[in-house]
Order: sequence, then C-alpha cells, then structure tokens
Amino acid sequence: MRFETGNPLQLPPLPPYESALLASLAFFRKQEPTTQALNCLTMYLRQSESRVMGEIRFYARLLQMEPEALLQLIAQDPDQAEQLLKNYLPGSSPDAIQAFD
Repeated sequence: MRFETGNPLQLPPLPPYESALLASLAFFRKQEPTTQALNCLTMYLRQSESRVMGEIRFYARLLQMEPEALLQLIAQDPDQAEQLLKNYLPGSSPDAIQAFD
C-alpha cells in the first residue's frame, strides 16, 4: 500500500538514454512508466537518506532545532526554512548564501 501525500510532481521529459532505461524497467516489471519512475525516485531517496539527513542534522544544529523539525519545516514551508537559514548565515560567504537563493 502506498501512502500519497504532498503535491504531485511535474517533471520534464527524461533524456533519451534514461527514458529508454525507464521504459525497460517498466516493461520487465509490467508497470506503467510513471509508476516505475515513482518507484525509482523513491528508491533513490531512501538510498540517499543518510546523506540528506546528515545535511539536515548539520543545519538543524546551527538553527538549534531538532532535525525532524527542520525536515518537516522544509517539506511544509520551504520559504520559512530558507529565511531562517539566511538569517543565521548573514555573514557567510556569498557561495554559502547562494545555496539558499
């Protein structure tokens, strides 16, 4: 069972090679390409969880927040999360602030 929340994704077309790979995965698994694309994205996110959460933990410590609170804030109100980070990093290098522009 899949729990669906949030906004639907609107993605541009894939490059030809990746499109062919996705079509092959969908073909062999007898799934619609959109379902297979969702499965691929989900798998990638789960495999990247430790890297993403490491970044979340780093910035949460700077903001004196719990990592889960920052994760939810980014998911629910990314503008507010960006503003908090910009307020915390006003004296940082332009490259660090640019990441939040």
